[in-house]
Amino acid sequence: MISGSLENEIMNAVWTIEENSSKDISVADVVEFINKNSSAPKAYTTVKTVMDRLADKEYLNRIKAGKKFCYTSTSSRTDSARTAMRNLASRYFNNDMQSFMKALEKECLKK
Repeated sequence: MISGSLENEIMNAVWTIEENSSKDISVADVVEFINKNSSAPKAYTTVKTVMDRLADKEYLNRIKAGKKFCYTSTSSRTDSARTAMRNLASRYFNNDMQSFMKALEKECLKK
């Protein structure tokens, strides 16, 4: 499971870049995307460390390209969201997806 907010921010950046481009994704691409779309800039080394950890956790593929690494997601945003919802339903609703969806709908209607 993606555990931290920076991990989530990086995965969202990777998915968005993948959706909008067919090029290989570098750490610099992710840093540029995050820093362009965030009020709290992130350092290259911080992003690289987290991306390497995401690769170790098998959320990202890491491919050597010359002197640098390129990354791709191992699953789509939709597949990852589906897995996260199943995990929440399992953890909090005893795998009862209907109860989970009712709670989600109730929460959405609050706003």
